[in-house]
Amino acid sequence: MKKRKNSPIPYILIGVGVIVLLALVVFAITRDPSGVKDKEETEVAEAQMEASGDSGDTDSVSADDQAGSENGDITMNGSEEAQARENDSLQASQNGEGSSDTADSDESTDGAASENSDTSEENGTSDTLAADSDASATAGDSTDKEASDSENAESSENSNADISGSDSENTSADAAQAQTSTPHTGGHLVVIDPGHQSHGMSEKEPNGPGSSNMKAKVTGGTSGKTSGLTEYQLNLTVGLKLRDELVARGYTVIMTRESNDVSLSNVDRAQIANNAGAEAFVRIHANGSDNTSTNGAMTICQTPSNPYNAAYYSQSRKLSDCVLDSFVAATGCKKQYVWETDTMTGINWANVPSTIIEMGYMSNPTEDANMASEAYQSQMVTGIANGIDAFFAN
Repeated sequence: MKKRKNSPIPYILIGVGVIVLLALVVFAITRDPSGVKDKEETEVAEAQMEASGDSGDTDSVSADDQAGSENGDITMNGSEEAQARENDSLQASQNGEGSSDTADSDESTDGAASENSDTSEENGTSDTLAADSDASATAGDSTDKEASDSENAESSENSNADISGSDSENTSADAAQAQTSTPHTGGHLVVIDPGHQSHGMSEKEPNGPGSSNMKAKVTGGTSGKTSGLTEYQLNLTVGLKLRDELVARGYTVIMTRESNDVSLSNVDRAQIANNAGAEAFVRIHANGSDNTSTNGAMTICQTPSNPYNAAYYSQSRKLSDCVLDSFVAATGCKKQYVWETDTMTGINWANVPSTIIEMGYMSNPTEDANMASEAYQSQMVTGIANGIDAFFAN
């Protein structure tokens, strides 16, 4: 029987199938997986942008990117992640550089990195090698900038520390000098007027030069409700102690009175200061009130529109401020205010810087007792003298 010859077609088909299968295997092995991944990530990023209504502004930075910038981390795009998987050492170097500098340097550098990352994702770059090259260059520039900023920051801090230390030393030296130095100016002529006298003068005199307003020449003043001390006695006691203190500080001092038994009107007292050419006319008084709880010290001067001696207002106000501030500082009493008034005859007739110091209220039991004591009188004298010093020093 004749043997049947087999057809070669099946074998050909099998061979073709094997070749096709091998070609598919080779294609699958040689295909670049990173490109697929980049494409997938690009599609995901575009989908997210469309969902959130992102306009594509490359200057905007997401919340996650901003947080990374504040923490000092450089944001890496999808291409950089692919490169990082291929080169672990480059990824470690970039991460280390992103977290090594000061807050100011990090914010500016990381903002640029985040911006570059957003731009790359929006553009959907598929060229892996080009993206990797750009990322490496950006990381290198960031590293150089961070190193430079760090050196500048350290230099600035050192310079500021030197300046601060120098200023601190100078301030300490000035403070020490101010504490040890005595602000006594001396060499000036001061007229002290202890207010009132043992007997009043009810006769009238003009309230100011040429004024038709007439007032009593002088009164006896008030008295202490607790101590029983009269104001004219207290005023003279303090006035004499102030004279001694000012003389010790180098001042020339003239007293309008050194006794309680005198007959001096308020105009007479002002004329003593005018005739002497006083550089400061300080009138010593104590206050009184129907309200026994009222307390504190005040000074008095003319107003800027005084019709008799407005030219001396500025200096009188300055003298009043200096004396009151220093008096309160020395005694610890309540500070009332500087009373500006044109009703005081002794001020209206003075053609020199003038002030009245009302040391306290003799109607207040506590202040009355204080002003009658030797210790408090010394404090009051120191305060007034310091105020006169401050007036001439300024």
